[in-house]
Amino acid sequence: MLIFEKSGKILPEQDKTNISLPFTVPNGMEKLIIDYEYSPKILDDEDKATKLLEKSIEKYLGGEYKAEPKEFMPVKNLITLSLDENGNYKGAAHRQADQQHHEISKDFASVGFEKGEITSGNWTLVLNVHCCACEVNYNVRITGEEK
Repeated sequence: MLIFEKSGKILPEQDKTNISLPFTVPNGMEKLIIDYEYSPKILDDEDKATKLLEKSIEKYLGGEYKAEPKEFMPVKNLITLSLDENGNYKGAAHRQADQQHHEISKDFASVGFEKGEITSGNWTLVLNVHCCACEVNYNVRITGEEK
């Protein structure tokens, strides 16, 4: 059963933010399945990547550390997931993969999430934007299996 589906864009201005995606879980669900993907994973524009890295080197390392931007290439977008169940933290998938599949049920949960009964109500999937170096497209699909 389809519970929630959303596609969208994340812009570089949203770097280091969290994007909340609320959804409602109906009664009678035994399992939640979250499929998530985003692209691009890598910033292909080398000039833009070099400029971003130069700023980061100056900001985080200052003049004391001699670093070249090429040492940190490629620049990768990183957008991870966390999940709240009726206002309570249910876990997170802070992984590098740009395509992810997670399952949560009474007897099993993907690594990072808590297993347990799937309660009906207001849930929130949060996109944790660790690095958004260019415009990123994302797709989230949450399905449920009924008891």
